[in-house]
Amino acid sequence: MTQPSEAKYLSELTEVPADWPLATVIDAFGELAAYGAELAREAVSRRLVELWASQPEEAEAWLQRCRERFPQALAVQATRAERLCEALLWHGAGEYGKYQCCDWRFSEAGLLQGEPEHSVAERESLANWYRGQPFVRTACRKLSEAAESTETARKRQKLEEETAQCHRLEAELQRSQEEGRELRNRLAVAEAKVRRAQTERATLKEQREELAARTAAAESAVVELQKELRQLQEEHGKCQERGQELANRSEAEAAEHATTKERLLQAEADAAERRQEVQRLQAESRGYQERCQQAEGARSAVAESKVELQLENARLQERCEQLQQQLAKAEGQIQVLREEKATYKERCRQLERGATSPRTPSIRSSLTQQGPTPSVDAASGGQEPKLTEELGYVLVDDGVASSSAWSCSSWFSVQPDCFMPDAIFKTRSGRIEHFLKGRDLQKGSQVVAGDGETLLEVALPPEICLATEVVDLQAGGAMLRVTPDHPVQVPDARGELDKILYIPAGQLKVGDSVVLDSGEAAELTGVNFQATECEVLKIVFEPDLPVAVFSAPPCIQSKGHQKKPPRRSGECRKGAGGEGVVDPTDGAVSIPDTAVGSARIEMDLC
Repeated sequence: MTQPSEAKYLSELTEVPADWPLATVIDAFGELAAYGAELAREAVSRRLVELWASQPEEAEAWLQRCRERFPQALAVQATRAERLCEALLWHGAGEYGKYQCCDWRFSEAGLLQGEPEHSVAERESLANWYRGQPFVRTACRKLSEAAESTETARKRQKLEEETAQCHRLEAELQRSQEEGRELRNRLAVAEAKVRRAQTERATLKEQREELAARTAAAESAVVELQKELRQLQEEHGKCQERGQELANRSEAEAAEHATTKERLLQAEADAAERRQEVQRLQAESRGYQERCQQAEGARSAVAESKVELQLENARLQERCEQLQQQLAKAEGQIQVLREEKATYKERCRQLERGATSPRTPSIRSSLTQQGPTPSVDAASGGQEPKLTEELGYVLVDDGVASSSAWSCSSWFSVQPDCFMPDAIFKTRSGRIEHFLKGRDLQKGSQVVAGDGETLLEVALPPEICLATEVVDLQAGGAMLRVTPDHPVQVPDARGELDKILYIPAGQLKVGDSVVLDSGEAAELTGVNFQATECEVLKIVFEPDLPVAVFSAPPCIQSKGHQKKPPRRSGECRKGAGGEGVVDPTDGAVSIPDTAVGSARIEMDLC
């Protein structure tokens, strides 16, 4: 605190300290208005006008306090300037009689008025004297007019607007902060949900892979059964060509075959029902497993219901075990049906061997003979549809040979657009291109189209099918292995590439032109058909555009450059005369620059 000896007299004031509040400046003006310290009073007046304009709220609060202290004196004043003048006059008069006159001091901290003196009557007398002095009223009037002038009012209004704008901006900032906190909370909740969803997705993915493996095994078994069934149909269809010669015996056997057919159909219907039951049990098992997972998650989140969740989990696990037992039972029943079907197939083979007569050993070879066979056609034309319908089989004609030739390879057909599992596709990640085998593609994978720019997406999970024949195509350095019904892009009849045309790979021959991934046509130098059982992939791309694919060529094994052992400093001087000579025993290998590349045949998935 500033000591009185360090403070100066108020009459010596030339500039008001910047830290003085509005009330302190008003007190100093009230004291200086009573005696002739012109310089000090002018400095205080200027500062008071500035504070009155820059601090409207404090000014209004001070004026309100004066109204409460002097209600009668300020009630009759009409204008704000008159009220301010009377407030300054009455406030100065009230402070004038409390302390010793002309003994006020000041410092940077504020005013030092000294100790209070005079009695109440003396204070009232001094206050009346203060209010009666015309020069005091004149000073108060000038100050109030300056403080309430038009420019001051405009500054005050502008300051009030700025203050209101600041308050509004602060409110908006507070709202923005609250919204930011709310958004952060929502983001945290969303991230937690995403993590839970990812966990659930991983669990479901594992379940899906397990079910996919089981489904693939079941589909393979079904394909085998269908293959065997087609073989039986073909064999029985050939047996019907014996015609009128075995009519009576065929009718008896047809009745027996009809019975066998009914039993086979019944067995297939039972197997289908068992498969549906298995699928239903699998779906119900998955539902109970999901409920088990949900129960375990709820148990970790809610500790209070731990016992109930354990009981529920035990019940669900017991239900899952029951479902698994039912599933095992259904699989056992399916196995029984398969054994019954095998029994029926063996019975059909026995019937076929019984129907085959040693008197007609050349019937099988005569079926594929080219040329007219009117007697056989006429005999079999009327009996074949009826007998085949009674046995439940359909004869298949490939539509390629002559009308008298029977198809012996129609059952080789597989689903269209099938690739070999080791077929190589080009894919792109950013600006980096790499290659993937067909077996590595999944739903959502992207490969590069034949134009080298468009990305094609695998629309459905690749399906594994069974093929019994493949064809190897070679056009110069481009090699490709596909199924015979796979479409391959070719130029038109004039050898131009304006139109997009496709021909099944099985219809191509040496010398035909195909389109490579470079957009140019090349002649086939090799077409080789191979009868082999293998798995192929049915892949559907979106959009449906040509895709460049090639088979992996045979490779030559080699090693990298051998690292030379460290040498001592003296060994360099020993071989100074032999620069440029490579010792064949030091392990160094000269590797020529090679350009490895492979053209690819451009194909389309229809």
